[in-house]
Amino acid sequence: MSARSCLWLLAALLPIVGFAQENGLAPLVEIAEPQRALVRDELITFGSLRSDESVMIRPEIEGRIAAVHFREGEAVKAGELLVSLDDAITRAELAQARANLDLAEKNYQRAQMLFQRGASNAQARDEAQSQQQAMRASLALAQARLDKTQIRAPYDGVLGLRQVSIGDYLSAGQDIVNLEVLDPLKVDFRVPQKAVSQVRIGQPIELSLDAYPGERFRGEIVALNPRLDEVGRSQAIRAQIANADFRLKPGQFVKVSVILAERPAALLIPEEAVMPMGQLQFVNLVVDGKVERRQIRIGQRQRGKAEVREGLQGNEWVITAGWQKVEPGDEVRTVERGEGA
Repeated sequence: MSARSCLWLLAALLPIVGFAQENGLAPLVEIAEPQRALVRDELITFGSLRSDESVMIRPEIEGRIAAVHFREGEAVKAGELLVSLDDAITRAELAQARANLDLAEKNYQRAQMLFQRGASNAQARDEAQSQQQAMRASLALAQARLDKTQIRAPYDGVLGLRQVSIGDYLSAGQDIVNLEVLDPLKVDFRVPQKAVSQVRIGQPIELSLDAYPGERFRGEIVALNPRLDEVGRSQAIRAQIANADFRLKPGQFVKVSVILAERPAALLIPEEAVMPMGQLQFVNLVVDGKVERRQIRIGQRQRGKAEVREGLQGNEWVITAGWQKVEPGDEVRTVERGEGA
């Protein structure tokens, strides 16, 4: 019930109370029974979503693009071919390296045979062997350069927008397309210095964002930066959240609720039933038709409800309207909250 509704109800009850007192009737009060519901202690902050892995696909060697084997925005598997560079030169280099190795191996065999017959010295044999090993290395290098003309996905992920076209001549390290791992996602956020002791690895979090109003996405903290930012005196924290349907996107701004504690059966009463007296809080109860005053300790306040941490068992009836006109021990008539006088 809103504050305006409570005032209206009180205004409606006052004449009735006055009439009742003048005619010897007990005053009329509104009552409600406490309810049990989930209550959380939360630390609210803000953060950003990030890909679990993110890489810009780039060539390791220069060359001209011969073929593009992917579509923008599609999912790919690790090892899947993305781009082929023109390999005419590298294939020729590989053939040359094979021929050089073949000659070097034959020269080494001859040098070895001559050495065994005593017609050559050890130095000539060793030089032939060294040349053979150098040609093997040249062949491996030529093969590696040829392999680098086939650019493949390093892991499973979703591709972004390509920045090159067939026929482009690429330099080593030039951007081609970004590859993102979208399930799970990382959530990066910060907490102030005073809250550092309340946060730990494995702690649950919930996210909410404007794109999906009313929805909450659950994850957990996976890493804490051991060093605080010296300027803002805050700690960087990373959480992880499942994203199997890819509804969440890297770069989105999110509201983060770090769940510090959960009480699934917390006791809640209407907030207007709480009677503050100095630093203490009380409620008026109706017990056997009479008013009883009891001190309580309040926890969370949310959406017109107050959590009672101490003082009530949950089977009492609390006075929500009209408690200003009664005192402990007074006999009262009651009407349940929401039913009217």
